[in-house]
Amino acid sequence: MRVLIVEDDPMVMRLNVEYLNRVAGMRLVAQCEDVASALDVLAAEEVDLVLLDIYLRSRNGLEVLRWLRRHAAPEIQVILITAAGEAETVRSAHALGVCDYLIKPFSFARFQQALALASHGRQQLASLDGEVNQHQLDRLFSPHAEGAAPSVDDGRLPKGVTAVSLALVAGAIQALPRDEGSFTSEALLATTGMSRVTIRKYLRHLATRSLLSEAFHYGQVGRPSFTYQVVDRPALARLCREC
Repeated sequence: MRVLIVEDDPMVMRLNVEYLNRVAGMRLVAQCEDVASALDVLAAEEVDLVLLDIYLRSRNGLEVLRWLRRHAAPEIQVILITAAGEAETVRSAHALGVCDYLIKPFSFARFQQALALASHGRQQLASLDGEVNQHQLDRLFSPHAEGAAPSVDDGRLPKGVTAVSLALVAGAIQALPRDEGSFTSEALLATTGMSRVTIRKYLRHLATRSLLSEAFHYGQVGRPSFTYQVVDRPALARLCREC
């Protein structure tokens, strides 16, 4: 899918691009910081999906949605990625047909799920032909139904991730004091003997499998600071035993 990112915070933009690069089948078309440049890109380029912020300097990201609807571009899907959680904004976004809505800060697993569902919906629309039956409609309009959309986690290890090292990281997480809540990759350096880059790779994998949640923090110079929390401790313990 050809993706346009519209975000005026440089740190969040870097995070969105980093996350997008980790999802197969996605290609970044352009990065825009404001409504005007986003509309220029949409008028000139082929775009399948827009990752859209609401608060864009002096203008509102919903202007981009309204422009798409006026120009009859229903094939272009929009995922809102924003700090805006006001009920009126949510109602407006829903009425304008966004396919998903992510509140900052968000985990990679949730980001990946949103893109997977958007891709699934696009494929389902493209496959329609002639008379459409109820099963096809259910797969299109109820993508969370059992068997409708493919899972983002099939249990297989990605390239560069080994079962032994995964068990080592899982065990190191289990050994952390539970009363501290969230932790960073630095907390696992001593017990695993791995580099920060390697640990981050395994933490991302665990977040993708929904065993951990991944969040980032704003307001710091440089790249975002990532923190993690255990979501499914029993599954993490099973991973230590199985690997």
